[in-house]
Amino acid sequence: MILTEATTLFEELLETIEQLEQDNREVLIDPVPYLKTANHFMNTLQSLVLKGSFNDQQEEILFFKTMKPKFRSLQIYYLALQDITFKKPKGCKKILKKFYTDEIQKICSFRCYNQNLLNYYYSGATEMDAQLFLRKVEEHPHWLLKPKLERDERFSTPADYLVAKIMAMEKIQLYLSNEIVKLQDGNVTENGSADKKEYRWTGEAINLVELAYGLYYTGEINNGHAGIAEIVRLFETTFNIAIGKPSRRFAEIKQRKRLSKTKYLDQMRTAIDKRIDEDDEFVPISNLR
Repeated sequence: MILTEATTLFEELLETIEQLEQDNREVLIDPVPYLKTANHFMNTLQSLVLKGSFNDQQEEILFFKTMKPKFRSLQIYYLALQDITFKKPKGCKKILKKFYTDEIQKICSFRCYNQNLLNYYYSGATEMDAQLFLRKVEEHPHWLLKPKLERDERFSTPADYLVAKIMAMEKIQLYLSNEIVKLQDGNVTENGSADKKEYRWTGEAINLVELAYGLYYTGEINNGHAGIAEIVRLFETTFNIAIGKPSRRFAEIKQRKRLSKTKYLDQMRTAIDKRIDEDDEFVPISNLR
């Protein structure tokens, strides 16, 4: 029950962040409203857990291994972004590049220090889940060098915070890397280099929405940490198209009745299968001598 309610709550969080991004597309990002939003939903999630109960240990493990880190990672990400904004020095490109590079080095040090947990988590292993993602455990794996328990142990396990921080640091590193790229090429505009060839999406916008949600739900971008709004904005920028609010466009897909709900993805699969079949059927005639 908790896991289901938490999933719905996370979708609401993503929609709220999406709306903030829509409202602030033409200005530099201000982390404060995003951080307030993340804090609000994190508090709601905590109340949900403290007032309810898990069906069994497996649900508890899944919650603290996969669900809570998603909420907490956004909170950590926007807090880190706020800190970077405050600390960013004023000066030439060389000074800014050194600042961004130093911040990336801190992230690399954190990842190295927690490499064992990182490897365990992304390998899909489960044998130590009970020691890492259950509350009030007496022992944790010896390689978990510094377990992070929050103030309320009813809402904390040895590894859920560290997993959330690993997820957040990946997003921060991507942000810092993009800032360095902007510094290295003075001709790069907000939407890309003026010297590069432009690409335009000439099909229906709803087809691109299908593709965006396909990538989002399969977790193919940034280890699954890229939000649907981020993916849609990437498509809009790359293909010079206005898609609109993703959740509203997704509602159009869900309301399809006569057609397949994934019409475009089905067409892509059919086209690929057809080409493969045609290639398999083609048998070149050997030259006669």
